Amino acid sequence: MPVHRPRQAQRINQLFILVSITTVFALYFLFFRQPPVRTHGMSGSQQPHKQGAQSSQQPDAGKLATASRELVVASVKADDTAWIREQLADWKANIYIADADATSNSGLSVPVNKGREAMVYLTYIIDRYDQLPDFMIFMHGRRYQWHNDDPIYDGASVIRKLQLQAVVKTGYAPLRCTWIPGCPVELHPLKPVDEGPIVRQQTELAFATVFRTIFPGTEVPAEVGATCSSQFAATREQVMLRPKADYERIRKWLVETDLPDDISGRIMEYMWHMIMQKKPVYCPPAGECYCFTFGLCELKCTAAKCEKQYVLPTYAAVPDGWPAKGGGENGWPKPDWNQ
Repeated sequence: MPVHRPRQAQRINQLFILVSITTVFALYFLFFRQPPVRTHGMSGSQQPHKQGAQSSQQPDAGKLATASRELVVASVKADDTAWIREQLADWKANIYIADADATSNSGLSVPVNKGREAMVYLTYIIDRYDQLPDFMIFMHGRRYQWHNDDPIYDGASVIRKLQLQAVVKTGYAPLRCTWIPGCPVELHPLKPVDEGPIVRQQTELAFATVFRTIFPGTEVPAEVGATCSSQFAATREQVMLRPKADYERIRKWLVETDLPDDISGRIMEYMWHMIMQKKPVYCPPAGECYCFTFGLCELKCTAAKCEKQYVLPTYAAVPDGWPAKGGGENGWPKPDWNQ
């Protein structure tokens, strides 16, 4: 004799399936088909803003192979940047020396050394706005640094793994997937709290005022979150969603601000994803990010991190001689820790 389920149990199962499907679609649209920050009225140009670029078509492999690509490197005189041309020879390198004498011939320079890497990035975009390449990577000058989302913090490895198809689809791709620090929420601009490092607190206190200057006429978000640390890839189309006047206004603020360099730079760190037309909280799940952006699709992950990919070190300064030396000491992992 067949057993008949009660109607209530059937309805519960149907409801569970519906909720599961809805959740999957919600996550997809939240992280990979996001509308941009609304910035009506912020442009110095009369040209209306375009919507955030994200192609649904599969990028053509042949076109990607021949696409123009450039590195925008923020460095100082003390940085050894020789590795960039040695390890990343298929990218044209624009190496800015932020603390160089403006009259020297030592390389590309900036109007004033303020705001850390932000001044370099803005200067490149402004100077090259009408001749931007197809792809750009905005990055720091040192090869090994804790910012790099790699088991041994190797910037060359991060860039070699970058999937240009992903950059085409989203227009903007952070070079970091692990959530700590920065995600899911780093700043509460409307309700600052006395928590965390003092630099975070000072950034949060100043953020709303700066936001109104950078995005005039736009509502200040209640929460801001994004993976640190001001290293990302972008397409020409995504950069040009904003008129040149927007970037000029942002740089003008950076030149004129009285905020300390570490605060102005950190404010910009949590502005870039919105400048590139992403939502105030832009924190894709780590596993999806590693797979989509870097082609690492067989990882065991939580929303915030994946196994054997990244360890947040105790100290910011990479040991001398790293990775050959210093592993397993002072909070730095052994170079083969993920094997």
